[in-house]
Amino acid sequence: LGAQNPTAPARTRGFPSLTPRLLFSPRYFFPRQLLIRYFWTPKQQVEFLDAYDAIRRDSYLDVVESLTLAARSLPELQLQQRLRELCAEVQRGSQPRVAELYAVRSLFSGSPLGLNKLRVSHVKALSQVLFLTTHLPAFFLRHRLRSHVLEIRHLDRAMLRLGLGQLSEEELRAACYLRGLNSTRLGTSECRAWLEQWLGLSCKLQASEASLLANSMVLLSLNYPRAKA
Repeated sequence: LGAQNPTAPARTRGFPSLTPRLLFSPRYFFPRQLLIRYFWTPKQQVEFLDAYDAIRRDSYLDVVESLTLAARSLPELQLQQRLRELCAEVQRGSQPRVAELYAVRSLFSGSPLGLNKLRVSHVKALSQVLFLTTHLPAFFLRHRLRSHVLEIRHLDRAMLRLGLGQLSEEELRAACYLRGLNSTRLGTSECRAWLEQWLGLSCKLQASEASLLANSMVLLSLNYPRAKA
């Protein structure tokens, strides 16, 4: 056999040309769906995270409405009224204070607001906030939601011990985003301030109050300054 010409096109040297495959690969047309975040450009990161946040934010008002509905069946009238007022304030565009949320924490341990007692539609809305599929039986939805929320609670305690000052700007933004806040267009100081509020609630709650933590992903982020879509 004669020697192959090293300057000849790859196809003639026995190697298939990759150019058409690269040019027409679906990942170039659908990078958000087919490429992991590591390969996104900085511009794509903002664009794609905004897109994912827009999807989950469709369920935020459903969460607030589910809370309002559940509040009507609470036996203790004073706490019922407090929770209904809190939800009404959020629906009017206000952000609740951590102290207000902590004051109603006892409502989220049993029926009807404990994670094991929430209506299925409420559980599905909270699952969407965490980007979890809703196409599972109710038992698995509740179990998985609880598992994810408690994992966040565990990470919160580790973060508090470490100190927010030890986190990079990217880590701050990622921590906020994981907990329900679209941080792509917020300043570092705004991300840190919001995360301090979140930790102030999360690190005081018991595991039995995980439902409040899950719902607070919406209550604390829906109307945070400049966080609206």
